[in-house]
Amino acid sequence: MSATVIARRYAEAIADVAIERGLVEQIDRELRAFAQMISGSDELRNVFSSPIVSQRDKGKVLEALITRVNPGEYTRNLLRGLLRNYRLHHMQLVYTQFQRIINERRGILVAHVTTAAPMNEADQGRLGRKLQELTGKQVEFQFKTDPSLIGGVVTRLGSVIYDGSVRTQLLEVKQRLKSGE
Repeated sequence: MSATVIARRYAEAIADVAIERGLVEQIDRELRAFAQMISGSDELRNVFSSPIVSQRDKGKVLEALITRVNPGEYTRNLLRGLLRNYRLHHMQLVYTQFQRIINERRGILVAHVTTAAPMNEADQGRLGRKLQELTGKQVEFQFKTDPSLIGGVVTRLGSVIYDGSVRTQLLEVKQRLKSGE
């Protein structure tokens, strides 16, 4: 079974609890903090993924982190369950799946938008309206810039990519010239 499938199962369980108890924002904050802590530290990631480090020692490290951050009961239980099942080093993946599940249940689609230069608010608004028309869902944006695009925009919605970049258009022209079209 893939790590993503396993992470999704944990994420679904904690998402169910978060929604049922009205704790989505709190649990999101707590999961994000632990995901960043573990993914941001080679030492922590190595400790939790190492077969050499005993479960007892891993438990001591986790309990020290729990004491320091002081998450709620449900997050503590999830973290301890991940440790018990040798999955704590996948915390970032669990958090990513948790965000996806919460967004799915709220009818929110996350659009990853890459442009050559920062997009102004008017263009962001037009893109948002167009994507909402296209998908019928509320769209949240995550913007980043990549000067190698030259111009245009690349938008990823889940596994679908809409590539309107100048770079891609130039590559297509180059391919057509090579093939003699």
